[in-house]
Formats: sequence, structure tokens, C-alpha cells
Amino acid sequence: MNKGISFFLRRLFFCSLSGFILSLAFPPFGFSQVAFIGFIPMLASARENRGDNFFFGIFTGLIFYSFSFFWLYKLAGFIYLLLALYLSIYWGIFLYTLYKLPPKGRIFLGAFIWFFLEIIVSNLITGFPWLLLGLSQWQEFFLLKTARLCGIYGISFLVILANLTFVNIFKKKYFYSSVVAILIFVAIFLITPEKFYKAKPVGEINVMVVQPNIISENNVEPEQVLYLLKEMTLSNLEKEGATLVVWPEGSFSDVLEKYPALVNDIKLLCNKYSLYILMGAFSTDDTNIYNSALLFGEDELQVYNKNHLAPYGEFILGGRYSFVRNVFEKVAGYTPYITPGNELKLFSLNGHKIAPLVCFENIFPDMTRELNIKGAQVFLVITNDSWFGKSAGPYQHFAHNVMRATESGKYFIQASLTGVSGVISPEGKIVETIESDGKRIFVPGTLSFKAPLKEGKTFYSRFGEVPLFLVGIFFIGMILCRTTKN
Repeated sequence: MNKGISFFLRRLFFCSLSGFILSLAFPPFGFSQVAFIGFIPMLASARENRGDNFFFGIFTGLIFYSFSFFWLYKLAGFIYLLLALYLSIYWGIFLYTLYKLPPKGRIFLGAFIWFFLEIIVSNLITGFPWLLLGLSQWQEFFLLKTARLCGIYGISFLVILANLTFVNIFKKKYFYSSVVAILIFVAIFLITPEKFYKAKPVGEINVMVVQPNIISENNVEPEQVLYLLKEMTLSNLEKEGATLVVWPEGSFSDVLEKYPALVNDIKLLCNKYSLYILMGAFSTDDTNIYNSALLFGEDELQVYNKNHLAPYGEFILGGRYSFVRNVFEKVAGYTPYITPGNELKLFSLNGHKIAPLVCFENIFPDMTRELNIKGAQVFLVITNDSWFGKSAGPYQHFAHNVMRATESGKYFIQASLTGVSGVISPEGKIVETIESDGKRIFVPGTLSFKAPLKEGKTFYSRFGEVPLFLVGIFFIGMILCRTTKN
């Protein structure tokens, strides 16, 4: 066989291996440790100053996302591979840039390149930080604690740093950089989480989460869903008690204002049992329709309209062009009609501040940061993940709560229509989930939890990615300047 073809095929194999190994590090598989070595086959097979590094980086990413996003096939068919391809371009940029820039300081240089690329992917167009590399460490508490300093992006930085350190130790290169990287990991392991953040307790709320196990695509009548939620709430209220009952997104799959009798019924329920009920439904201002979180209390209603809409599910990218709208409608058979809210909002409950997040808004670190700066004392996520089916999707979504809880230093509570529903502590530990026979999705149930309310801001909440961003700019600038001088 021609040497060139043989080398090409070997690189395809090593890149495929990297993509597959890395997919095992993410939920629901949970082999977090393999993320520290997953990039090694791809990196070891790369060569200096080769344009095809871009292709092989894309290929590795495509293998990874094809496996990790396979749950999207249920929603979009093989069109989901277009999303996988788009995200894989960043992997191509990473590998090409890493071996195109000067080799000095490559271990840290590569970690910073990845860090910057994740910032871009999280914000460009609408942003889609669903599978940032740091999410792979959602169960590794020795690394999770660093999220209070540098967020999920900082954890991604450390995972890439470990891969680059290992591969260059094997190649017997960059000895001093490798030693510094090892010392960083030793320091992280030794430092206790309490060193990063001390929160001030300000009380607690007795919360009941209700998971009705209603599948949206079955077109269950809105009134039936609401009836089931009420029945499950009342049947558990006396023995478990609650100040706040949380019903998921999709609790009412129509515009709630069209049913004044039902709205009044919910208010009467709150008055009779001295409850607050947080639920997900559509609402309107007579002009626009919103996907909303509504907090009912005794003689009051607070509304938060979802800010960050899901592309194609709730709005069409490029939808202002009639051609794009027409093509989408022919392919999908419908046209999204949801309007985004324009303000992140805190709800007031007995003088306390609770932060609502709707659907996948919990995957965006900046949203949580802004709410934390506003004074959020606990976060409540309401979502409808029934669309994902029995797949990795609900587990990947739930894992983001672990990252946000650690970054913010606050409790996160998620209520999902079909699961996963549960409570995460500020340390990133899953305190409790609704489950039956070991299953967390597509099972009905409730859980009650006295959620401690905390006041205070972590270092990450205050400064976000700015400190690591500035260090990265300084480091890359220094490397480039030294190389130019030489």
C-alpha cells in the first residue's frame, strides 16, 4: 500500500479513536477520566505545519458529536449531522492552529486556544455550549471545585492541558511546561472547596417537585396535564408539605390566558393551601406569545418570559427571510412562533429571591452569572425533555445543573416533564432525584426538599471568564513576540 494512503488511514483510525473515547466521558456513560487521555490519539498522529490537520480535527469532532448527539436523530433525522459538522469546525481550527503556531509553550498555548474556541462556540450566532469539554467532569469533585474560580471553561482548559501534557511527556518534549502543568493539578487536588467561596445562609424553602411523566408528542390535552399535576401535588402535600410546588415546562401547552377559569383554579389552590406554584406555560401580551415561567401565589402572579429560545424549535435562524421560512416549513411542517423575553428576572417569594430558568437556559453560564449578580438565592429549572426520548439527551441536560450550581455556589432544582428531575447542591453533588426501579426518565413521581437559600457571589460569578481570558491573551502575545524576536 502507498505510504501516503497508509499514513492517511492510520490518522483516520487514531482520530476516530479519539472521538469515540471522548464521547464516553459525557453523560450518560460517566467515564469522566477518559477525557484526560481522549485527545492523545489525535494529537499523537498530528504533524507540524500541515494543512490536513484542519481536516483531521473536523473528522475527530464529527465522530464525537455524531455519537454524543445521536439522540437528536429522533427530532431531526440525519439533519442533526449538520450541527455536528458545524461544531466540529472548531476542532479543526484547534488542531490546525496548534501545529501552525510556534511550538514554544505548546502545552499551555493549546489549552488557551481551546478555551477561546469554547467561548466563541458559546456565543456565536445563538451560541450552543451543550457539550463543552468541561461538562465531562460533572462527577469529578476535585476538578468541579475550580468552577467557582473559572467556570466550566476553566475546567475545559484543564482537561485539554492534561491531554497536551501527557502526549508531550510521551514525546519527551516541553519538560518545564509539563512540570508546571503537573504542579497545577497537584495544587487543585490539595485545595479544599471552602477556600473558593463562603456563602451566607439566609433561610430555606420547602420545595416539592412534580414529574408527571407526560410525553408532549402524544398531544395530551392541556387540561389533562394540569389535572394530573394537581392530583399528584395534592396526594403528596399532606404527608410531605411544601411552600413552593414546581411544575415543569409543558405543564400547560397552550396560552394560559385563554383559560381564565383554569387560572382562577390555580390561584384558589394557592390560597387554600398557602402555596406558591411555579409552572411552565405559554403566555401572551396580546401581541406576542412567550414560553414562560409563571409563579402563582396568594393573590399574585409573577411572570418570566424565556430569553434564550431554542433554534428551530422556537424560532428560525434567518427567519426574517421568506425563503428560509418557506424551506423550513416544507421540511419541518410547521413554523415556530415564540417571541423571546427581554429581561432576566428574579421571583420574590416570602422576601427571598429565586431565579427561574426555562428549558435549556441552564446550559448558558452567563445567564446564571447575571442572575447570581442580581442576588439569586436558589435556581429553579423547568424543562420539557420528553422530546429527547429514552436517550442521552435528558442526562446531558441535567448534568449542566451540576456545573451551574458549582459555578454559582447555589442550589439548583430541576423539574422535568418526563425527567430528569432533581436537586443539586452548591458543591455539585446530586442530592436527590425522582426515580423508580433505578430509572430517572419516563417515570412519574414527586420529591420534597428543604432547599437552603444562600447569599453571596463566587469569584466566577463576579468576574466570569475575564481573568483567564486576560492571562491567555498575555501568554499567547508573549509567545508570539518571543518567536518574532528570535
